[in-house]
Amino acid sequence: MGITRRILLFALFHAYARSSRGFSKESDICYWHHPHAIDYPECDFAESRQRLVCFNGLQDEWKVKNESVQVLVLCEWPDTTFDPQEVLRGFTRLRKLMLANSNLTRLTTAFPIEAGLLEKINVTGTKLRALPKDAFSNLQVLRILDLRNNALEEIDVTTLDVPTLKHLHLAGNPLRCTEDTAWILDSDEGSVASRVVDRDKLLCTAPYDGRPLVPVVEIIVALRKECKRTICDCELVYVVGRVGKLTAQVIAFTSVNCSNRGLTEMPGFLPANTTTLRLTGNKIADLTPLTTNPVYESVLDLYIDDNLVESIVRLEGSDWLDRFRLLNLRGNKLTDLPTYALENVLRNGNAASLYLGNNSWTCDCHFTPSFQVLLIRYPHLVKDINDVRCAAESDNDNANKQIRDLTRTEICISPDEDSWLHPLDVLNVILASLIFLVLGKLLYDYWSFKKTGKLPWIVTKIP
Repeated sequence: MGITRRILLFALFHAYARSSRGFSKESDICYWHHPHAIDYPECDFAESRQRLVCFNGLQDEWKVKNESVQVLVLCEWPDTTFDPQEVLRGFTRLRKLMLANSNLTRLTTAFPIEAGLLEKINVTGTKLRALPKDAFSNLQVLRILDLRNNALEEIDVTTLDVPTLKHLHLAGNPLRCTEDTAWILDSDEGSVASRVVDRDKLLCTAPYDGRPLVPVVEIIVALRKECKRTICDCELVYVVGRVGKLTAQVIAFTSVNCSNRGLTEMPGFLPANTTTLRLTGNKIADLTPLTTNPVYESVLDLYIDDNLVESIVRLEGSDWLDRFRLLNLRGNKLTDLPTYALENVLRNGNAASLYLGNNSWTCDCHFTPSFQVLLIRYPHLVKDINDVRCAAESDNDNANKQIRDLTRTEICISPDEDSWLHPLDVLNVILASLIFLVLGKLLYDYWSFKKTGKLPWIVTKIP
């Protein structure tokens, strides 16, 4: 770097440093305009405020014992780590520390005993991911700890449990919303949670990205408690919510998995907000609870494949059937179903997926035509339409055929019936013969009248 440019940058920095003395908050300093091109430490000491402001590290002259500095502001720290034992050992009268706007990721040691007079620590706008377990154990008068806008995903409560701490700021961190974060719900006086002044601004990271942390953690804790009342596995899969001016509103979507549990009937209890229920591989035959038990009101996706369900007639006209989103009935004992009721449901737009394959469907002239119409009309909803086949009966020529592709003749006429002996065919032959006979007699009478002038015998007898 040329001498002229260095002089210019140095002048700009000191002009900034002088103007920064008028700032009411140290937090403003690191984000105010300053010469980014500086690649070496630059410090400025405001004696009247006993405040030292440094960019890009600490100059050597400030690494020795400095009893005159009570406020230390470190902007754009050049390293990814910060060693409080090494950096702060000379600042024996330090009361405020600010470390901001840097790529710092880790504090390597606890704050030293020499910094025991620290009352406020502000570490903001960094990539700090974790804190040493004993980070603040030597600080006997720490009152304010500001850790906003960092990269903290988890908080070790014991690290922050400093008896003198009054105000704790944590907003802007990608905190994980899990059971381990349940400490935030502790409202007892003196708890770490009671000292968090921005609880309403805390947000979750993935998979509940941007959702308010406290309500989500409350839901997770309640779900875990309710799930213990079942033999199933429970998971909070999604949360819809937003943070308003006064309150945080969330709607939870919970998945409950009771597959392969040997159940002979549907569970009598489900956790609140259960939207997806998996009952695959049990021995359930009765679906009546869907219409009678209020715990199923929120269930939108039901997987009850590979069970013993023989009929869904009880669901006809029910509220649940009208609002379901996914219904998996594969591999049950179904032979027919109320197609007219099901078609009304598929037409209303709520249903998105229906699975009917691997059942022993009846293929006769009474049920199959309407069922086939339903399959052809809604192929985008019946996801396994290729597996919807006639029952595999040894005495049925339609056995295991795809119902969608059957012709009406295959459905309604039995192959062992001789068509010429069919009563309808015999009646048709008789009627056709009579028609030809009447037409022949009419032509004969017309020819006879033209030739002889005599009317037909039957005409002479009519009065």
